Amino acid sequence: MTTIFFIIDGYGLEAQAALLIASLVHHNHDRFRYIGYVAARHQPDLNPELAALMRRCGVEIRILPEPAKPWRKPYPHGNKILAAAAHRDTSHSLFLDTDMLCTAPLDLIGLQSANAVGVVPEGTRSYRDLTRWARIYNHFGLAMPQDRIRLMRRWKAEFLPYFNAGMICFPEAEISDGKRFAELWHDTALIIDHEVPVAQKRPWLDQISLPVTLKRFGMDYILADERLNFSISGRNPVGGDDPMMLHYHRWGYLANWPDRQQAAFDQARAVAGKGLYPRLEARFGGLWRAAPLSAPSPDETVAA
Repeated sequence: MTTIFFIIDGYGLEAQAALLIASLVHHNHDRFRYIGYVAARHQPDLNPELAALMRRCGVEIRILPEPAKPWRKPYPHGNKILAAAAHRDTSHSLFLDTDMLCTAPLDLIGLQSANAVGVVPEGTRSYRDLTRWARIYNHFGLAMPQDRIRLMRRWKAEFLPYFNAGMICFPEAEISDGKRFAELWHDTALIIDHEVPVAQKRPWLDQISLPVTLKRFGMDYILADERLNFSISGRNPVGGDDPMMLHYHRWGYLANWPDRQQAAFDQARAVAGKGLYPRLEARFGGLWRAAPLSAPSPDETVAA
């Protein structure tokens, strides 16, 4: 079995988690194990309606692990790495950013390997300076990768292996020195953060350290279909789009896809039931129904 997990930390992520959970269960039922990692400081204040939905859907609540060594400076994006490094007793795990919706039954079979990680290419060269990349790889005694992937957005440029960290499917087996992939990813990210003198590590440290971890420990990557991490930021609906996981980034972008937005509400209503859904909507509806947004999101920004 595969575990699907995500992060809940504060009101905004609670609102996202409610729709994500409902969409996952609507399309996949009990085919997967589900875990929501909650920051310890937030757990006492976890919204009771969301907690009720999680119980109803069989989603386990776990406390987000505290790091043994802190980041060089605060890095909320690093919570996904901390959660990934926590132990789970399934063969594979799938991390999802909380700002996503499941829009079809998930097919993960082609992404599950003992020594590879399933990923979707990043949309743009958000961390584009090759001299920085060379400095990072060199710090670990590694040559720059010779392979290239095609990025997903704008001009679909060819670039170094560089992946969107909103969806990552990885094995839970030990890879090196008794450590699993996610623990090695955490170690690598910490080294880059504390020891490698390159600029603009934030917010991209998770995505910078991911391909470096793979090369450092002789792992491979499997390029997933864009349908599994389909970014809609700054993108209008087009006939023929058929995502499995819709990555909306901000509520205003979801508002630009009204059919998908309404489907998410309908699924949440069906999964939560007549008693619980109105309480969820009363709590989170102000965010769910945000006004449309057309400006670029941070993930579309290209680093200098």
